[in-house]
Amino acid sequence: MLKITDENYEDYKKVSGILWQFIAIANNIDPDSEHSPIAVLADWEKKSMSLAKKGLKSGLIDEITMAMDMPLDVKKQIDEQLSAQGFLTFNQLVLTVKDTLQKALKRGKIRNLDEYYLLKELLDSSESDVSELEKRKVEEMLGEFEIDYGKKRKG
Repeated sequence: MLKITDENYEDYKKVSGILWQFIAIANNIDPDSEHSPIAVLADWEKKSMSLAKKGLKSGLIDEITMAMDMPLDVKKQIDEQLSAQGFLTFNQLVLTVKDTLQKALKRGKIRNLDEYYLLKELLDSSESDVSELEKRKVEEMLGEFEIDYGKKRKG
């Protein structure tokens, strides 16, 4: 799972910016709009760095899983831009996300809301190479987490 710290926040924010440029263009969205992830993060940074770090982590997971569905040539362009700036390659980012899936399957339980959303995104991705057996197990784990999380929220 991605770990966003004070030390790596700015780097991951740049990674998010690179991913966002490709996602926005692919979806006919102005990449520089006031609602872009980078603009939203800038607002959150003024309120709370803790909030900004959590938002960046969630946003990156969304961006990585969205970019997984992009054509191979676009993924190569993303990879080139990330590599040129000394960041993890796109494939390394994807492996970081997929590693969470394997750890959760091995454990048989979802640990937290971040992991829940990451696994849900992976299942929804058309480029995900999750087997049918793994999908069924993850769907079961998602259901169990939803029940447990609902009970905790009710007190």
